[in-house]
Amino acid sequence: MDKLMMRSIRRYVGRSQLLDRAMTHIAKYGPLWLFLVMGVVAVQGGKQELVAVLLALLAATLTRGLNELIGRLYFRTRPFVAEGFKPLLEHRPSASFPSNHSACGFALAVSVWWLVPIVGAVMLIMAGILALSRVYVGLHYPSDVTLGAMLGASVALLLTKAIFP
Repeated sequence: MDKLMMRSIRRYVGRSQLLDRAMTHIAKYGPLWLFLVMGVVAVQGGKQELVAVLLALLAATLTRGLNELIGRLYFRTRPFVAEGFKPLLEHRPSASFPSNHSACGFALAVSVWWLVPIVGAVMLIMAGILALSRVYVGLHYPSDVTLGAMLGASVALLLTKAIFP
């Protein structure tokens, strides 16, 4: 099922140079765009916005550590290696599962959403597009990004609930 979903998404690769470039840019720089949004929120917002950004950074850090542990316990080969194709974005053949980009993107977005809902909603859309782009360029299977997103969102929610009971 995972490979079928990946092929459905990747069937658009090469049909539009604009789409390929956009998805490659998002797959590579999407996290930086999320950080840029958070930087603007931190600078132009008040105390609540600053707390949201700090919470998001903590959630992403914890998520990244958990992802590293999972990746060491369960190594899944990246699709471009397993399926034998050239990805749109160069990458070393490290562990594919779970997706760090997806996990951290959703950890950031959910954390901000909790305290600054409008900005967080925009960031959730950005994180979703980031996750999709990682499949599109051939670096992850859909389950890698889906479980990464669930992991990041869960860490963010648990952390938020622990800090703001």
